[in-house]
Amino acid sequence: MPDLSPNSLVAAAANLTRLRAWVTDLYPLCLEYEEAVFKALGSTKENGNWTNFVANVFIDIAIGLASGAAIASGNPEVMPAIACLSAFLHDWGIGKDKPNTLDETFAVFEFGHQRMQTVIEQRLSSLVDPQSNYANLIAAWVKNIDFNGGTYTIGDLATKNFPGLGDAYNKLQTAALSSFKKSLWNLVVMKTCTYYENYHDYITIPKNEWITKYAQEIFYTRNKGNYLRARYVNTDANTNTFELIYWNLGIGGYAFPEVASNILFIDDTPGHIINPNGLFNRDYVFKQFSMQKYDFSKGHEIEDALGPDHDDYNFTGGMFPNLVKK
Repeated sequence: MPDLSPNSLVAAAANLTRLRAWVTDLYPLCLEYEEAVFKALGSTKENGNWTNFVANVFIDIAIGLASGAAIASGNPEVMPAIACLSAFLHDWGIGKDKPNTLDETFAVFEFGHQRMQTVIEQRLSSLVDPQSNYANLIAAWVKNIDFNGGTYTIGDLATKNFPGLGDAYNKLQTAALSSFKKSLWNLVVMKTCTYYENYHDYITIPKNEWITKYAQEIFYTRNKGNYLRARYVNTDANTNTFELIYWNLGIGGYAFPEVASNILFIDDTPGHIINPNGLFNRDYVFKQFSMQKYDFSKGHEIEDALGPDHDDYNFTGGMFPNLVKK
């Protein structure tokens, strides 16, 4: 039985109070980023309909945000409080509206985020209410909480120290925002964007060059939002010929606009860094941010253009494997 002395309950409530302040500070930063994503994808040449957006998967983002922050911070002091947050997020939903347009989609998304923020803040406020010797907190934490491979009790919450303002607080916030940005893009692309396979083209280059140079210096400078693969088709004494196959994955099957590409992609061809501040490797976005596994077997990664016809990959759905259609 954990120590539920008055001093322990006061310490536990103090941790949740600091957690509430941290969540409240984080919200406007996340909201600003949501607006940036809206503007980035809204710059697509022609906006199609954003269908099948399920608003309640935002809970998955919030849980991932909490988990990612806790893990990346490396601070064991935050784990009981984050576990508490995760536990009641799992038990709450915000509906399953399916708006049809970009504006409606983000309105629903942001209203859902606002509703969720209100619930989190009010729930934490209720838990730290000192009335009847913290009866709300005791009643809410009647069982141990399993979180990220650990098990936590209300006694753990009392003996750890969720950080207030300072370096540890900042590290936790930075980790949470990083997780939020990645999961938001993963979700939005997965639920609203579609593939389009462009017209195949052919290129003949000198034997002393490789297709990678063309991809990096020519193709991706002109086509920042695409995904290029290639297949070796012919050779002669001085040249090699390759078939080029490239894909879009954007709203209505259009390519990602440049502003979105500048945020999303770390590299152009695998391993060739063009934006160290990007969020993902290009092939990861195109292979994983989908409801179903896509067939890229018509071409190969640029470096493997001489490879065999069968070019498989492990499909997970990125940060949302639960949304993948089996």
